[in-house]
Amino acid sequence: MASQAHDVSYLTAIHWQDNQPRVRVQTDETPSTEIVETQDLHLRFRINDDIPRRCVGRIERSTEGSVYVDCESPPTTGRRCERCQIVDNIAAANMHQAHRKGRDAIDQRMAAYLEHPHRLYVAIFRDGSTKIGTTRGTSGGQRLVEQGAWFAKYVGHVEDGFLVRELEDLVSESLNLGQAVDTRKKISGHLRAKDDNELQKILEGVTLEVRKVLKAQNLEGYSLLNETWSNPAIDDPLWQDLVAYPATLTHGAHEFTIRSMVGRLAACTRTGMTEVFLLDLQPLLGRALERGDFELDELALQVSLF
Repeated sequence: MASQAHDVSYLTAIHWQDNQPRVRVQTDETPSTEIVETQDLHLRFRINDDIPRRCVGRIERSTEGSVYVDCESPPTTGRRCERCQIVDNIAAANMHQAHRKGRDAIDQRMAAYLEHPHRLYVAIFRDGSTKIGTTRGTSGGQRLVEQGAWFAKYVGHVEDGFLVRELEDLVSESLNLGQAVDTRKKISGHLRAKDDNELQKILEGVTLEVRKVLKAQNLEGYSLLNETWSNPAIDDPLWQDLVAYPATLTHGAHEFTIRSMVGRLAACTRTGMTEVFLLDLQPLLGRALERGDFELDELALQVSLF
């Protein structure tokens, strides 16, 4: 295998646990996976497209929750091998269409996963984009930190994942409120953020309309909530004056240290520079990152005219 001549690592996933981000790292010498905290994680690497990429694996769900399944195969399309992609597609279809298909029509492990209590929330991002969403469980903000929301309101406690998705669709259709926010908007929000007070006012207004929709429903199995959540990074000065990373991560040689993360976006520093750069780590997932003391790509910063 050609990659055995190189010192290579693969980042295969970004995880959040107890409000702390971690990355799954595989090395080329051994297929074992290491879970590494991203706080002050220093990365120096070169993208080597001559070395095959590695499948990023998949998530499997059951009544106990979610489990990450690592994979050593090369991807066939996108970031996954054929088997992992098929499993992921089926799981996504079962999860998001479960309330339409019914319990008996989906994989029983997914059905067991969805039978647990869920919450319905409204989230806002730093550009002002809002969304309606769902999360499994009755406490914690795991889903919100994964998505990189800035503020959120939990608006409903629901008996299971079937009903919560029915309510999610109902709110979306009634208020034209989306269920996802594009990463480009999240990036733009961190670079040109709205004031936190303005974001909270927008969120309060949207939440009020959502509560009106929920109150008008004659359905059993849920109760209204009014719980506020905020991202752990809101008081972190690193997120107040960010600069877009002025290079493409999918080729070339790079060096940076991750100082903080919001969702899959990282606030990073580079040796010899004072700027705090904003990077999206997802393009690195599954790529062969060749480690070594080689010449780095020069970063050319653009001076803003405004």
